[in-house]
Amino acid sequence: MSTSHCRRSRYPLRLTVAMLLIVTLSAIVPPATPPAQAQSAPIDQMRAFWVDASNPGYRNHPQVDELVANVVRANANTIIAQMRRHGDSRYNNSIEPRAADRTLAPANEFDPLEYLIEKAHSEGIKVHAWLVVTVTCRNNDPLRGHPQHVCTHHGPGLPDPIRWTTATYSGVQVGDLDFGHPSAIHHMEAVVQHLLQHYPGLDGIHFDFMRYSDQEFGYNRVSLDRFNRAHGYPANYRPRPTDPTWSQWRRDRMTELMRRLYIRSKAINPKIEVSVATITWGGIGSYSPDDWPNSAAYSRVFQDWRAWLEEGIMDFALPMHYFEEGNARSRGWYDSWLAWDRANTGRRAIVAGMGSWLNTTNQGIAQIERALTPDAQGRALSGVAFYSYNQPFAGSNSERRRAFMDQLRATVFAQPARAPVWPWIAYPTTGHLQGMATIDGQIIPDARVSLFKDGTWLRDITASYDGWYGVVELDPGLYTVVIHSPDGRTVQHEIVVKAGMVMSGP
Repeated sequence: MSTSHCRRSRYPLRLTVAMLLIVTLSAIVPPATPPAQAQSAPIDQMRAFWVDASNPGYRNHPQVDELVANVVRANANTIIAQMRRHGDSRYNNSIEPRAADRTLAPANEFDPLEYLIEKAHSEGIKVHAWLVVTVTCRNNDPLRGHPQHVCTHHGPGLPDPIRWTTATYSGVQVGDLDFGHPSAIHHMEAVVQHLLQHYPGLDGIHFDFMRYSDQEFGYNRVSLDRFNRAHGYPANYRPRPTDPTWSQWRRDRMTELMRRLYIRSKAINPKIEVSVATITWGGIGSYSPDDWPNSAAYSRVFQDWRAWLEEGIMDFALPMHYFEEGNARSRGWYDSWLAWDRANTGRRAIVAGMGSWLNTTNQGIAQIERALTPDAQGRALSGVAFYSYNQPFAGSNSERRRAFMDQLRATVFAQPARAPVWPWIAYPTTGHLQGMATIDGQIIPDARVSLFKDGTWLRDITASYDGWYGVVELDPGLYTVVIHSPDGRTVQHEIVVKAGMVMSGP
Protein backbone atom coordinates (compact mmCIF):
# COMPACT_ATOMS: atom_id res chain seq x y z
CA MET A 1 0.00 0.00 0.00
CA SER A 2 2.78 2.46 0.91
CA THR A 3 4.67 1.92 -2.37
CA SER A 4 1.52 2.50 -4.40
CA HIS A 5 0.73 5.61 -2.43
CA CYS A 6 4.23 7.01 -3.09
CA ARG A 7 3.86 6.45 -6.85
CA ARG A 8 0.55 8.31 -6.96
CA SER A 9 1.89 11.25 -4.94
CA ARG A 10 5.13 11.66 -6.97
CA TYR A 11 3.39 12.35 -10.34
CA PRO A 12 0.08 14.10 -9.64
CA LEU A 13 0.49 16.59 -12.50
CA ARG A 14 1.45 13.98 -15.11
CA LEU A 15 -1.51 11.80 -14.17
CA THR A 16 -3.92 14.69 -14.31
CA VAL A 17 -2.72 15.74 -17.78
CA ALA A 18 -2.84 12.16 -19.05
CA MET A 19 -6.37 11.69 -17.77
CA LEU A 20 -7.51 14.91 -19.41
CA LEU A 21 -5.94 13.79 -22.69
CA ILE A 22 -7.68 10.42 -22.56
CA VAL A 23 -11.07 12.03 -21.85
CA THR A 24 -10.60 14.51 -24.70
CA LEU A 25 -9.59 11.83 -27.22
CA SER A 26 -12.45 9.56 -26.20
CA ALA A 27 -14.88 12.36 -26.98
CA ILE A 28 -13.42 12.68 -30.48
CA VAL A 29 -12.68 9.05 -31.43
CA PRO A 30 -15.36 6.41 -30.71
CA PRO A 31 -14.04 3.46 -28.72
CA ALA A 32 -13.08 0.44 -30.81
CA THR A 33 -15.43 -2.53 -30.59
CA PRO A 34 -13.78 -5.38 -28.69
CA PRO A 35 -13.15 -8.41 -30.94
CA ALA A 36 -15.51 -10.63 -28.98
CA GLN A 37 -18.32 -8.08 -29.31
CA ALA A 38 -17.70 -7.66 -33.05
CA GLN A 39 -18.02 -11.42 -33.55
CA SER A 40 -21.42 -11.42 -31.81
CA ALA A 41 -23.04 -9.10 -34.36
CA PRO A 42 -25.56 -11.15 -36.40
CA ILE A 43 -24.90 -11.66 -40.09
CA ASP A 44 -27.33 -12.55 -42.88
CA GLN A 45 -26.76 -16.25 -43.51
CA MET A 46 -29.24 -19.09 -43.82
CA ARG A 47 -28.50 -22.05 -41.56
CA ALA A 48 -31.20 -24.57 -42.26
CA PHE A 49 -32.20 -28.15 -41.58
CA TRP A 50 -34.41 -30.22 -43.84
CA VAL A 51 -36.73 -32.20 -41.52
CA ASP A 52 -38.10 -35.21 -43.40
CA ALA A 53 -41.41 -36.90 -42.76
CA SER A 54 -39.93 -40.40 -42.55
CA ASN A 55 -38.14 -39.78 -39.26
CA PRO A 56 -38.94 -38.17 -35.90
CA GLY A 57 -38.87 -34.40 -35.84
CA TYR A 58 -42.34 -32.86 -35.65
CA ARG A 59 -44.80 -35.69 -35.02
CA ASN A 60 -45.96 -34.40 -31.65
CA HIS A 61 -45.43 -31.48 -29.28
CA PRO A 62 -42.30 -32.86 -27.54
CA GLN A 63 -40.59 -33.58 -30.88
CA VAL A 64 -41.25 -30.04 -32.10
CA ASP A 65 -39.92 -28.66 -28.80
CA GLU A 66 -36.75 -30.74 -29.19
CA LEU A 67 -36.36 -29.78 -32.84
CA VAL A 68 -36.57 -26.06 -32.16
CA ALA A 69 -34.28 -26.37 -29.15
CA ASN A 70 -31.66 -28.14 -31.27
CA VAL A 71 -31.84 -25.52 -34.02
CA VAL A 72 -31.38 -22.79 -31.40
CA ARG A 73 -28.57 -24.81 -29.84
CA ALA A 74 -26.73 -24.88 -33.19
CA ASN A 75 -27.10 -21.12 -33.69
CA ALA A 76 -29.14 -21.92 -36.82
CA ASN A 77 -32.23 -20.09 -38.00
CA THR A 78 -34.40 -22.04 -40.48
CA ILE A 79 -36.48 -25.23 -40.44
CA ILE A 80 -37.63 -26.78 -43.74
CA ALA A 81 -40.24 -29.33 -42.68
CA GLN A 82 -41.73 -31.88 -45.07
CA MET A 83 -45.47 -31.21 -45.12
CA ARG A 84 -46.45 -33.00 -48.36
CA ARG A 85 -44.90 -36.34 -49.29
CA HIS A 86 -47.11 -38.41 -51.63
CA GLY A 87 -50.25 -36.37 -52.19
CA ASP A 88 -50.89 -36.22 -48.44
CA SER A 89 -50.53 -33.55 -45.76
CA ARG A 90 -48.74 -33.34 -42.46
CA TYR A 91 -50.75 -30.27 -41.58
CA ASN A 92 -54.40 -30.29 -40.67
CA ASN A 93 -56.00 -27.66 -42.91
CA SER A 94 -55.48 -29.06 -46.39
CA ILE A 95 -57.43 -30.02 -49.51
CA GLU A 96 -55.49 -33.31 -49.46
CA PRO A 97 -55.88 -36.03 -46.81
CA ARG A 98 -53.87 -36.00 -43.62
CA ALA A 99 -50.98 -38.46 -43.67
CA ALA A 100 -51.80 -41.99 -42.53
CA ASP A 101 -48.92 -42.03 -40.05
CA ARG A 102 -49.64 -43.76 -36.74
CA THR A 103 -46.74 -41.96 -35.11
CA LEU A 104 -48.33 -38.58 -35.89
CA ALA A 105 -50.32 -37.20 -32.94
CA PRO A 106 -54.10 -37.11 -33.58
CA ALA A 107 -55.48 -34.16 -35.53
CA ASN A 108 -57.83 -33.14 -32.73
CA GLU A 109 -54.78 -32.71 -30.46
CA PHE A 110 -52.05 -31.51 -32.81
CA ASP A 111 -51.49 -29.58 -36.01
CA PRO A 112 -47.79 -30.13 -36.81
CA LEU A 113 -47.38 -27.02 -38.95
CA GLU A 114 -49.37 -24.69 -36.73
CA TYR A 115 -47.45 -25.69 -33.61
CA LEU A 116 -44.10 -25.68 -35.41
CA ILE A 117 -44.67 -22.12 -36.62
CA GLU A 118 -45.73 -21.00 -33.15
CA LYS A 119 -42.80 -22.65 -31.36
CA ALA A 120 -40.15 -21.71 -33.91
CA HIS A 121 -41.23 -18.08 -34.14
CA SER A 122 -41.04 -17.76 -30.37
CA GLU A 123 -37.31 -18.48 -30.75
CA GLY A 124 -36.76 -16.36 -33.87
CA ILE A 125 -36.60 -19.39 -36.20
CA LYS A 126 -38.19 -19.33 -39.67
CA VAL A 127 -40.35 -22.17 -40.95
CA HIS A 128 -40.63 -23.27 -44.59
CA ALA A 129 -43.16 -25.90 -45.70
CA TRP A 130 -41.47 -28.54 -47.86
CA LEU A 131 -43.78 -29.96 -50.54
CA VAL A 132 -42.96 -32.90 -52.81
CA VAL A 133 -44.46 -31.96 -56.18
CA THR A 134 -44.43 -34.72 -58.79
CA VAL A 135 -44.05 -37.96 -56.79
CA THR A 136 -47.60 -38.72 -55.72
CA CYS A 137 -49.14 -42.18 -56.31
CA ARG A 138 -47.49 -45.20 -54.71
CA ASN A 139 -49.06 -48.68 -54.66
CA ASN A 140 -48.24 -49.26 -51.00
CA ASP A 141 -49.68 -45.92 -49.88
CA PRO A 142 -52.29 -46.55 -47.15
CA LEU A 143 -54.25 -43.57 -48.46
CA ARG A 144 -54.74 -45.16 -51.87
CA GLY A 145 -58.46 -45.01 -52.53
CA HIS A 146 -59.12 -42.17 -50.07
CA PRO A 147 -61.81 -39.90 -51.54
CA GLN A 148 -59.63 -36.80 -51.08
CA HIS A 149 -56.47 -38.28 -52.56
CA VAL A 150 -55.62 -37.09 -56.06
CA CYS A 151 -54.57 -40.60 -57.11
CA THR A 152 -58.00 -42.02 -56.37
CA HIS A 153 -59.60 -40.03 -59.17
CA HIS A 154 -56.65 -39.18 -61.42
CA GLY A 155 -53.96 -41.81 -60.85
CA PRO A 156 -52.21 -44.32 -63.13
CA GLY A 157 -55.09 -46.81 -63.18
CA LEU A 158 -57.55 -44.30 -64.61
CA PRO A 159 -58.23 -43.74 -68.34
CA ASP A 160 -57.19 -40.70 -70.34
CA PRO A 161 -57.86 -37.79 -70.18
CA ILE A 162 -58.74 -37.92 -66.46
CA ARG A 163 -55.36 -39.54 -65.73
CA TRP A 164 -53.01 -36.76 -64.58
CA THR A 165 -49.98 -38.96 -64.03
CA THR A 166 -47.08 -39.61 -66.37
CA ALA A 167 -45.85 -42.61 -68.36
CA THR A 168 -42.56 -43.78 -69.82
CA TYR A 169 -41.64 -43.89 -73.51
CA SER A 170 -42.44 -47.60 -73.53
CA GLY A 171 -45.92 -46.93 -72.14
CA VAL A 172 -45.49 -47.94 -68.50
CA GLN A 173 -47.81 -45.86 -66.31
CA VAL A 174 -46.05 -44.11 -63.42
CA GLY A 175 -47.58 -42.48 -60.35
CA ASP A 176 -45.93 -39.07 -60.75
CA LEU A 177 -48.03 -36.06 -61.67
CA ASP A 178 -47.31 -34.89 -65.22
CA PHE A 179 -47.56 -31.13 -65.56
CA GLY A 180 -48.04 -31.35 -69.28
CA HIS A 181 -51.63 -32.06 -68.20
CA PRO A 182 -53.22 -28.68 -67.29
CA SER A 183 -55.37 -30.20 -64.55
CA ALA A 184 -52.27 -31.35 -62.67
CA ILE A 185 -51.10 -27.72 -62.62
CA HIS A 186 -54.49 -26.57 -61.33
CA HIS A 187 -54.37 -29.14 -58.53
CA MET A 188 -50.90 -28.11 -57.39
CA GLU A 189 -51.88 -24.45 -57.48
CA ALA A 190 -54.90 -25.23 -55.31
CA VAL A 191 -52.75 -27.12 -52.78
CA VAL A 192 -50.29 -24.23 -52.45
CA GLN A 193 -52.89 -21.47 -52.37
CA HIS A 194 -54.95 -23.22 -49.70
CA LEU A 195 -51.84 -23.76 -47.58
CA LEU A 196 -50.80 -20.12 -47.75
CA GLN A 197 -54.28 -18.83 -47.05
CA HIS A 198 -54.70 -20.98 -43.94
CA TYR A 199 -51.17 -20.65 -42.50
CA PRO A 200 -50.40 -16.94 -42.86
CA GLY A 201 -47.49 -17.20 -40.40
CA LEU A 202 -45.54 -19.46 -42.75
CA ASP A 203 -42.21 -17.97 -43.87
CA GLY A 204 -41.58 -20.01 -46.99
CA ILE A 205 -42.66 -22.67 -49.48
CA HIS A 206 -40.02 -25.21 -50.53
CA PHE A 207 -40.63 -27.37 -53.61
CA ASP A 208 -39.01 -30.78 -54.01
CA PHE A 209 -39.17 -33.08 -57.07
CA MET A 210 -40.00 -30.05 -59.20
CA ARG A 211 -38.91 -32.08 -62.20
CA TYR A 212 -39.42 -35.25 -64.21
CA SER A 213 -37.74 -38.37 -62.89
CA ASP A 214 -35.65 -38.99 -66.02
CA GLN A 215 -35.60 -38.71 -69.82
CA GLU A 216 -37.93 -41.69 -70.20
CA PHE A 217 -40.75 -39.90 -68.37
CA GLY A 218 -43.33 -37.36 -69.50
CA TYR A 219 -45.55 -39.35 -71.86
CA ASN A 220 -48.94 -38.43 -70.44
CA ARG A 221 -51.47 -38.72 -73.28
CA VAL A 222 -52.88 -35.21 -72.84
CA SER A 223 -49.38 -33.72 -72.81
CA LEU A 224 -48.44 -35.70 -75.94
CA ASP A 225 -51.57 -34.52 -77.75
CA ARG A 226 -50.81 -30.91 -76.89
CA PHE A 227 -47.22 -31.30 -78.06
CA ASN A 228 -48.24 -32.86 -81.37
CA ARG A 229 -50.82 -30.17 -82.08
CA ALA A 230 -48.37 -27.39 -81.18
CA HIS A 231 -45.75 -28.72 -83.60
CA GLY A 232 -47.99 -30.08 -86.35
CA TYR A 233 -47.12 -33.72 -85.80
CA PRO A 234 -49.54 -36.61 -86.46
CA ALA A 235 -51.82 -37.50 -83.56
CA ASN A 236 -50.08 -40.84 -83.02
CA TYR A 237 -46.54 -39.41 -83.10
CA ARG A 238 -44.42 -40.46 -80.11
CA PRO A 239 -41.12 -38.54 -79.89
CA ARG A 240 -38.07 -40.33 -78.61
CA PRO A 241 -36.86 -39.40 -75.09
CA THR A 242 -33.81 -37.57 -76.49
CA ASP A 243 -35.73 -35.58 -79.11
CA PRO A 244 -34.62 -31.93 -78.57
CA THR A 245 -38.05 -30.43 -79.29
CA TRP A 246 -39.79 -32.89 -76.97
CA SER A 247 -37.15 -32.29 -74.30
CA GLN A 248 -37.77 -28.54 -74.48
CA TRP A 249 -41.52 -29.12 -74.27
CA ARG A 250 -41.08 -30.95 -70.97
CA ARG A 251 -38.61 -28.34 -69.75
CA ASP A 252 -41.14 -25.62 -70.56
CA ARG A 253 -43.87 -27.43 -68.65
CA MET A 254 -41.79 -27.45 -65.46
CA THR A 255 -40.86 -23.80 -65.96
CA GLU A 256 -44.52 -22.91 -66.51
CA LEU A 257 -45.45 -24.67 -63.26
CA MET A 258 -42.65 -22.90 -61.40
CA ARG A 259 -43.66 -19.50 -62.74
CA ARG A 260 -47.32 -20.05 -61.89
CA LEU A 261 -46.66 -21.26 -58.35
CA TYR A 262 -44.27 -18.38 -57.71
CA ILE A 263 -46.68 -15.69 -58.90
CA ARG A 264 -49.73 -17.32 -57.31
CA SER A 265 -47.87 -17.54 -53.98
CA LYS A 266 -46.74 -13.92 -54.10
CA ALA A 267 -50.29 -12.81 -54.91
CA ILE A 268 -51.41 -14.25 -51.56
CA ASN A 269 -48.35 -13.26 -49.51
CA PRO A 270 -45.76 -10.97 -51.15
CA LYS A 271 -43.32 -11.76 -48.32
CA ILE A 272 -43.42 -15.54 -48.73
CA GLU A 273 -40.05 -17.07 -49.68
CA VAL A 274 -40.19 -19.58 -52.54
CA SER A 275 -37.35 -22.08 -52.94
CA VAL A 276 -36.61 -25.31 -54.80
CA ALA A 277 -34.45 -28.36 -54.08
CA THR A 278 -32.45 -28.59 -57.30
CA ILE A 279 -30.53 -31.37 -59.01
CA THR A 280 -26.70 -31.49 -59.08
CA TRP A 281 -26.00 -35.11 -60.00
CA GLY A 282 -22.36 -35.72 -60.80
CA GLY A 283 -20.45 -32.98 -62.56
CA ILE A 284 -21.11 -30.69 -65.49
CA GLY A 285 -17.86 -30.85 -67.47
CA SER A 286 -15.50 -27.95 -66.97
CA TYR A 287 -18.10 -26.04 -64.94
CA SER A 288 -18.35 -23.16 -67.37
CA PRO A 289 -21.70 -21.63 -68.35
CA ASP A 290 -21.56 -23.46 -71.69
CA ASP A 291 -21.77 -26.81 -69.89
CA TRP A 292 -25.21 -26.22 -68.39
CA PRO A 293 -27.07 -27.99 -71.25
CA ASN A 294 -25.04 -31.11 -70.41
CA SER A 295 -26.09 -31.12 -66.78
CA ALA A 296 -28.45 -33.79 -65.48
CA ALA A 297 -30.84 -31.11 -64.28
CA TYR A 298 -31.24 -29.64 -67.75
CA SER A 299 -30.92 -32.68 -70.01
CA ARG A 300 -32.27 -35.61 -67.95
CA VAL A 301 -34.95 -34.29 -65.62
CA PHE A 302 -35.84 -31.03 -67.45
CA GLN A 303 -35.30 -28.78 -64.45
CA ASP A 304 -33.76 -25.59 -65.87
CA TRP A 305 -33.13 -24.04 -62.49
CA ARG A 306 -30.42 -21.73 -63.77
CA ALA A 307 -33.08 -20.09 -65.97
CA TRP A 308 -35.44 -19.89 -62.99
CA LEU A 309 -32.83 -17.91 -61.05
CA GLU A 310 -32.19 -15.65 -64.03
CA GLU A 311 -35.89 -14.97 -64.58
CA GLY A 312 -36.58 -14.54 -60.88
CA ILE A 313 -39.33 -17.16 -60.45
CA MET A 314 -37.86 -18.51 -57.22
CA ASP A 315 -36.24 -16.65 -54.36
CA PHE A 316 -33.42 -19.07 -53.76
CA ALA A 317 -32.25 -22.44 -54.95
CA LEU A 318 -31.19 -25.20 -52.58
CA PRO A 319 -28.99 -27.36 -54.84
CA MET A 320 -28.64 -30.84 -53.42
CA HIS A 321 -24.86 -31.13 -53.21
CA TYR A 322 -24.94 -34.62 -51.76
CA PHE A 323 -21.27 -35.52 -52.06
CA GLU A 324 -18.92 -37.62 -49.91
CA GLU A 325 -16.05 -35.61 -48.54
CA GLY A 326 -13.89 -38.73 -48.17
CA ASN A 327 -14.10 -39.57 -51.89
CA ALA A 328 -11.73 -37.51 -54.06
CA ARG A 329 -13.97 -37.42 -57.13
CA SER A 330 -17.07 -36.67 -55.07
CA ARG A 331 -15.25 -33.93 -53.14
CA GLY A 332 -14.13 -32.41 -56.45
CA TRP A 333 -17.72 -32.37 -57.70
CA TYR A 334 -18.80 -30.60 -54.51
CA ASP A 335 -16.18 -27.87 -54.86
CA SER A 336 -16.86 -27.40 -58.56
CA TRP A 337 -20.58 -27.04 -57.97
CA LEU A 338 -19.88 -24.43 -55.28
CA ALA A 339 -17.84 -22.47 -57.82
CA TRP A 340 -20.64 -22.81 -60.36
CA ASP A 341 -23.22 -21.68 -57.79
CA ARG A 342 -21.34 -18.49 -56.98
CA ALA A 343 -21.23 -17.56 -60.66
CA ASN A 344 -24.88 -18.38 -61.44
CA THR A 345 -27.14 -16.82 -58.82
CA GLY A 346 -28.91 -14.76 -61.48
CA ARG A 347 -31.46 -12.36 -59.99
CA ARG A 348 -31.81 -14.40 -56.83
CA ALA A 349 -29.70 -16.47 -54.40
CA ILE A 350 -28.32 -19.93 -53.73
CA VAL A 351 -28.07 -21.79 -50.41
CA ALA A 352 -25.84 -24.88 -50.57
CA GLY A 353 -27.61 -28.09 -49.62
CA MET A 354 -25.36 -30.74 -48.07
CA GLY A 355 -25.69 -34.51 -47.89
CA SER A 356 -24.67 -34.44 -44.26
CA TRP A 357 -25.64 -38.07 -43.65
CA LEU A 358 -22.75 -39.09 -45.94
CA ASN A 359 -20.05 -37.45 -43.85
CA THR A 360 -18.53 -37.35 -40.38
CA THR A 361 -18.95 -34.30 -38.21
CA ASN A 362 -15.54 -32.93 -39.16
CA GLN A 363 -16.10 -33.65 -42.86
CA GLY A 364 -19.44 -31.86 -42.70
CA ILE A 365 -17.89 -28.85 -41.02
CA ALA A 366 -15.18 -28.77 -43.69
CA GLN A 367 -17.90 -28.67 -46.37
CA ILE A 368 -19.69 -25.86 -44.54
CA GLU A 369 -16.50 -23.81 -44.35
CA ARG A 370 -15.91 -24.12 -48.07
CA ALA A 371 -19.54 -23.35 -48.91
CA LEU A 372 -19.46 -20.15 -46.87
CA THR A 373 -16.10 -18.90 -48.20
CA PRO A 374 -16.41 -16.23 -50.94
CA ASP A 375 -14.54 -16.75 -54.20
CA ALA A 376 -11.74 -14.53 -55.55
CA GLN A 377 -14.36 -12.12 -56.95
CA GLY A 378 -16.00 -11.79 -53.54
CA ARG A 379 -19.09 -13.76 -54.59
CA ALA A 380 -20.64 -15.67 -51.69
CA LEU A 381 -23.47 -18.13 -51.26
CA SER A 382 -26.31 -17.27 -48.89
CA GLY A 383 -25.92 -20.13 -46.45
CA VAL A 384 -26.12 -23.89 -46.02
CA ALA A 385 -28.80 -26.51 -45.35
CA PHE A 386 -28.36 -29.97 -43.82
CA TYR A 387 -30.01 -33.03 -45.24
CA SER A 388 -31.12 -33.90 -42.79
CA TYR A 389 -32.03 -32.96 -39.25
CA ASN A 390 -32.40 -36.64 -38.40
CA GLN A 391 -28.93 -37.44 -39.79
CA PRO A 392 -26.81 -34.26 -39.60
CA PHE A 393 -23.78 -36.57 -39.85
CA ALA A 394 -23.12 -40.25 -40.46
CA GLY A 395 -24.13 -42.41 -37.49
CA SER A 396 -26.14 -39.72 -35.74
CA ASN A 397 -28.56 -40.39 -32.91
CA SER A 398 -30.43 -38.07 -30.54
CA GLU A 399 -27.60 -37.67 -28.05
CA ARG A 400 -24.87 -37.31 -30.69
CA ARG A 401 -27.02 -34.84 -32.61
CA ARG A 402 -27.28 -32.55 -29.59
CA ALA A 403 -23.50 -32.69 -29.17
CA PHE A 404 -23.07 -31.86 -32.86
CA MET A 405 -25.33 -28.82 -32.48
CA ASP A 406 -22.98 -27.61 -29.75
CA GLN A 407 -20.02 -28.26 -32.04
CA LEU A 408 -21.61 -26.16 -34.78
CA ARG A 409 -22.16 -23.27 -32.39
CA ALA A 410 -18.58 -23.52 -31.20
CA THR A 411 -17.10 -23.55 -34.72
CA VAL A 412 -18.67 -22.59 -38.07
CA PHE A 413 -21.83 -21.12 -36.51
CA ALA A 414 -20.11 -19.25 -33.68
CA GLN A 415 -21.22 -15.87 -34.97
CA PRO A 416 -24.98 -15.35 -34.67
CA ALA A 417 -26.85 -15.20 -37.98
CA ARG A 418 -30.34 -14.26 -39.01
CA ALA A 419 -32.05 -15.84 -42.01
CA PRO A 420 -31.29 -13.62 -45.01
CA VAL A 421 -33.45 -10.60 -45.63
CA TRP A 422 -33.81 -10.89 -49.40
CA PRO A 423 -33.74 -7.33 -50.79
CA TRP A 424 -36.21 -8.03 -53.62
CA ILE A 425 -38.74 -9.10 -50.96
CA ALA A 426 -37.98 -6.65 -48.16
CA TYR A 427 -37.22 -3.62 -50.37
CA PRO A 428 -38.84 -4.38 -53.74
CA THR A 429 -38.28 -2.11 -56.70
CA THR A 430 -40.24 -4.21 -59.22
CA GLY A 431 -43.61 -5.92 -59.40
CA HIS A 432 -45.28 -8.89 -61.06
CA LEU A 433 -48.22 -9.28 -63.43
CA GLN A 434 -50.70 -12.07 -64.13
CA GLY A 435 -53.93 -12.39 -66.08
CA MET A 436 -56.17 -14.55 -68.24
CA ALA A 437 -56.08 -14.32 -72.03
CA THR A 438 -59.74 -13.87 -72.95
CA ILE A 439 -61.56 -12.12 -75.79
CA ASP A 440 -65.31 -11.51 -75.56
CA GLY A 441 -65.41 -13.80 -72.53
CA GLN A 442 -63.75 -16.67 -74.38
CA ILE A 443 -60.47 -18.14 -73.11
CA ILE A 444 -57.77 -18.16 -75.80
CA PRO A 445 -55.52 -21.20 -75.13
CA ASP A 446 -51.82 -20.65 -75.82
CA ALA A 447 -52.57 -17.05 -76.86
CA ARG A 448 -49.84 -14.62 -77.85
CA VAL A 449 -49.73 -11.83 -75.29
CA SER A 450 -47.85 -8.61 -76.14
CA LEU A 451 -46.56 -6.36 -73.38
CA PHE A 452 -45.99 -2.61 -73.86
CA LYS A 453 -44.81 0.13 -71.51
CA ASP A 454 -45.17 3.81 -72.42
CA GLY A 455 -46.01 2.77 -75.97
CA THR A 456 -42.84 0.69 -76.38
CA TRP A 457 -43.10 -3.02 -77.07
CA LEU A 458 -41.24 -5.04 -74.43
CA ARG A 459 -41.89 -8.69 -75.25
CA ASP A 460 -44.37 -11.31 -76.38
CA ILE A 461 -45.27 -14.13 -74.02
CA THR A 462 -47.33 -17.25 -74.58
CA ALA A 463 -50.33 -17.88 -72.38
CA SER A 464 -50.92 -21.31 -70.90
CA TYR A 465 -53.41 -23.84 -72.20
CA ASP A 466 -56.05 -22.40 -69.86
CA GLY A 467 -55.25 -18.80 -70.86
CA TRP A 468 -53.16 -17.86 -67.81
CA TYR A 469 -50.10 -15.68 -68.33
CA GLY A 470 -47.61 -14.18 -65.90
CA VAL A 471 -44.51 -12.01 -65.87
CA VAL A 472 -42.14 -11.17 -63.01
CA GLU A 473 -39.68 -8.35 -62.32
CA LEU A 474 -41.43 -5.47 -64.08
CA ASP A 475 -40.59 -1.83 -63.37
CA PRO A 476 -43.51 0.02 -61.75
CA GLY A 477 -45.76 1.94 -64.10
CA LEU A 478 -48.55 1.70 -66.65
CA TYR A 479 -48.51 -1.29 -69.00
CA THR A 480 -50.62 -2.19 -72.00
CA VAL A 481 -51.39 -5.88 -72.47
CA VAL A 482 -52.58 -6.98 -75.90
CA ILE A 483 -54.21 -10.41 -76.30
CA HIS A 484 -54.01 -11.91 -79.81
CA SER A 485 -56.42 -14.61 -81.01
CA PRO A 486 -55.45 -17.00 -83.84
CA ASP A 487 -58.46 -15.70 -85.84
CA GLY A 488 -57.01 -12.17 -85.86
CA ARG A 489 -59.05 -10.61 -83.07
CA THR A 490 -57.24 -8.58 -80.42
CA VAL A 491 -58.12 -6.91 -77.16
CA GLN A 492 -56.00 -4.70 -74.97
CA HIS A 493 -55.99 -3.81 -71.29
CA GLU A 494 -54.08 -1.28 -69.25
CA ILE A 495 -52.65 -2.38 -65.92
CA VAL A 496 -50.64 -0.42 -63.35
CA VAL A 497 -47.77 -2.45 -61.90
CA LYS A 498 -46.72 -1.60 -58.35
CA ALA A 499 -43.48 -2.52 -56.63
CA GLY A 500 -43.64 -5.60 -54.42
CA MET A 501 -47.10 -6.64 -55.58
CA VAL A 502 -48.72 -9.04 -58.04
CA MET A 503 -51.13 -7.09 -60.22
CA SER A 504 -53.89 -9.13 -61.85
CA GLY A 505 -55.28 -8.24 -65.23
CA PRO A 506 -58.73 -9.06 -66.60
